[in-house]
Amino acid sequence: PAVLIVPPFAMHKTEGGAFKRVNIYVTESMLDDFQKEVLTSLSLSFVTLTSEQSEKLLDILHLSLDRPLEHHEHEVDKAKFDYFLLTLYHFAESRLPQSVEREQKASSLVIKAINYMNANYTEPLTLDDLAERVYATKQTLNYHFKKDLGCTPMNYLLRLRLTKVKELLATSEKTIEEIADCCGFSSGNYLTLIFKQKEGISPTSYRKNRN
Repeated sequence: PAVLIVPPFAMHKTEGGAFKRVNIYVTESMLDDFQKEVLTSLSLSFVTLTSEQSEKLLDILHLSLDRPLEHHEHEVDKAKFDYFLLTLYHFAESRLPQSVEREQKASSLVIKAINYMNANYTEPLTLDDLAERVYATKQTLNYHFKKDLGCTPMNYLLRLRLTKVKELLATSEKTIEEIADCCGFSSGNYLTLIFKQKEGISPTSYRKNRN
C-alpha cells in the first residue's frame, strides 16, 4: 500500500494496475494552514505503508465517508481530516532514516495526546494531565503541538470541544447546560461565553441558524 500526494496542475493519471485505488480530491479553499503545510511537505512523495497503516488511514476516512454530509458536519469532518493528515505525516516520518528519529518521536507524541483528548474531552483536562499521560513535560508538549499543528494542546482541546458542541447543537435537543456537561465545559454559561468569543455568535443562535 502507498499514498501519493499530487499538487494542483501536476500531470498524472490513475489508470492501470489490478489494485485497489482510493482517490481523495481536496480544493485549496477547504484547507487551513496546517493542512496545507502537511500536504506541501508530502507533495509528490511516494509514502509506502504497511497493511496496518493503510487500514488505519482508511478507517479514519470511513468515519466521514460512510454517511451523508450535512452542512453542520463540515466542522466535524475538518477535525477528522486533521487527524488523517497528522497520522499520514507520522507514517511518512517513520519511513525516514534513523537520523530523523527525533522528529518521528515528536509526531508520535502529538498523536498520542490527540488520541487521549479525543477519548477524554468530556473530562476537566489540564496541560499537566496531558503531559503526564504522554510522559512528556508541559514545555515539550507545547513545543511539538506548535511545531506540528501551529497551536497549543489546550487550544486544540478547545477546538475539539467546540466542534462537538456544534455537532450536538445541530443534531440533538439537548439544552445548553447538557451540552456543556457532555463536552467538558464547567457550565452552560461558561460554554456560552467561550462560544461567543470564538464563533461570534451564541450557541442558541447557532442552533437556530442550523434548523
